[in-house]
Amino acid sequence: MKRMIGLLACAAWIAAATPAQSQTQNSVPGGRPLDAIDHAKGLATRPYTTLPVPSPPAQVYVPERRVFSPQLQREVIVPGHWERRVSDQRMEAPSLTVIDPRTGAIVTVPGGERPPADQRQGP
Repeated sequence: MKRMIGLLACAAWIAAATPAQSQTQNSVPGGRPLDAIDHAKGLATRPYTTLPVPSPPAQVYVPERRVFSPQLQREVIVPGHWERRVSDQRMEAPSLTVIDPRTGAIVTVPGGERPPADQRQGP
């Protein structure tokens, strides 16, 4: 009988301790249970993942501009056009029809790989 009472007392002690342990896991250090503010604070302070850096666009629009053409030895008007990115330092430009603003003469400049438009000397 004493053994049965001891067993019941032990079971009652374990049953009483289980809710208290789960309560301590779901409460703040002051002993109060978690509330909506604690949940929002947890969401706001958790680390976040950053997105990868987007790749540069495959094509770049080069607006109309006036440049000095070393081949023609004069300033020409290069019409706006699209260039394909080969690498960060190289662009592939199409064949361009440039105009001499003084005479109105039209000259075709062959396409090919060139530096980016803001770094090149000619069309």
